[in-house]
Amino acid sequence: MISLETSLKHLAWSNQKFFKFFGEQPETVFALRASENEWPVGRILIHLAGSGEWYRYCLTGIEGSDLVRITSGQIALDYLPIIASLDQVLLENLELPDDVLQIDSAEGIITARRSLILSQAVMHAAEHKGQISTILKQNGIHIDLDALDVWSFMKDTEGN
Repeated sequence: MISLETSLKHLAWSNQKFFKFFGEQPETVFALRASENEWPVGRILIHLAGSGEWYRYCLTGIEGSDLVRITSGQIALDYLPIIASLDQVLLENLELPDDVLQIDSAEGIITARRSLILSQAVMHAAEHKGQISTILKQNGIHIDLDALDVWSFMKDTEGN
């Protein structure tokens, strides 16, 4: 069975590759949407980073910052160290007990086990990467999600 540690390491690895892909894209890509009222690709990418900040807040109490709109490849590349730092917090939390955490949110106090927050971080990122991939495909741009999957991660990092 795949461990949460492997899932989080894969998340960190794939996040870096995913954002690097956007470093090579023209500005028009960041404005693409699935439909008129949906978020554009650049906004979904910011949401991925913002979610990382939310998970960090849930786990550590450290609040997020004002994130810069992603409207160009260079801005996407500027996010690489931010994403790496946020992913590192997730990995560091693997070493802590699976306590029930109380999170002060706009809706009131939320309670969740540490493992649930860590698992949600993995699943949430995968969902939005798929969403972005679909938007790109609708517009004739291909991102190879197979190159970002767990098998590719294992092959790339462990030679399996």
